[in-house]
Amino acid sequence: MTKKEKQHEMRKWQILDIALNHFIRYGFYGTSTRKIAEEAGISSGLMFHYFSNKLALYEALAEIGCEKLTVDNGEGESPIMFFEKQIDWFLSVAAQNNFAARMFVFMGLAAINAKDVSERAAQMIKEHDVEAMSVPYIEKGQELGEIRPGDPLTLSALFYSSVQGFAEALVSRDDLKLPDKEWFLAILRNENRE
Repeated sequence: MTKKEKQHEMRKWQILDIALNHFIRYGFYGTSTRKIAEEAGISSGLMFHYFSNKLALYEALAEIGCEKLTVDNGEGESPIMFFEKQIDWFLSVAAQNNFAARMFVFMGLAAINAKDVSERAAQMIKEHDVEAMSVPYIEKGQELGEIRPGDPLTLSALFYSSVQGFAEALVSRDDLKLPDKEWFLAILRNENRE
């Protein structure tokens, strides 16, 4: 990558980072591309060189979030180990940078609002519904006695919403320490297992 290409990529990520803050704080309709450009120290015209409009910024962030919302094929591992890997990944990215925690917040909001903003973003989010994709692991864990009884989708939603809620707390507070992964796993773990 040339120096100019590196500068272009760095500027693009700077714009995305600022836009992420604005979309979280003000929502799609309250976000101003002029203010994003101002905060980035560039003209609106230059910003539009990177992203053609506010919708393109929103969709780019949704795409980044969806790239991370995948459920890897945990063949051969126990279902509770699958969820442990999910938590290990979340805690490692949350410890490394605030962008990851803010992306969790953005994706949570986008899951609620994307259908009113962008059909493309709503479709991406629907295709990356990690709660629904994790249901087979919950069902398998219930069969093995590792995961508590209950509606699999509800358990999956409860697990991931605890992660989402903690990401929101990390974004809004700077005095939190990362919790032990067992705190999240306790939501799923079958404590009555013999």
